[in-house]
Amino acid sequence: MKIQVCGFSASGKSTFSKALSSYYNTPVLHLDTIHFGPNWEIIPDSVMDEKIKEFLKNNDSWVIDGNYKNAAPVRFEECDLLFYFDFNRFTCIYNAYKRYRKYRNVVRDDMAAGCDETLDFEFITWILFRSRIRRRKKYFKELGRKYKDKFVVFKNHKQVDKYLENLIKK
Repeated sequence: MKIQVCGFSASGKSTFSKALSSYYNTPVLHLDTIHFGPNWEIIPDSVMDEKIKEFLKNNDSWVIDGNYKNAAPVRFEECDLLFYFDFNRFTCIYNAYKRYRKYRNVVRDDMAAGCDETLDFEFITWILFRSRIRRRKKYFKELGRKYKDKFVVFKNHKQVDKYLENLIKK
């Protein structure tokens, strides 16, 4: 199984990706781990692209968590399922706050080394406004149209929980 998980920041993509990785017993690549270097330094797209391609080449099945549309778009073609977390901004900001309280000053396993959990003004602004620009929303709609046979949209945590519950029952 090859799975791509996209969506808004702090919507639960990484947690969902870990659950799918565990269920399918397949490796997971959290794109934030290769997009950032220590102290939130941004890694060039070309380096990220090569790491994704290497991951795809070395694994017959996988879960990839993250957006970064310019990095190895072949992953969208190759995936069997493409999940999109289309959560509202207030759910995402609440999730970010809960995550910050849990992991404050700690590096999560789905984040790059040297990137302690933070909830600063820049990230709050990203969650509430900058990540929700018309061009970005249009991009996700286009993904849905292009890959309609494998595109699954989640609008809230109940839908995610129900999906995982049904998967485990199978």
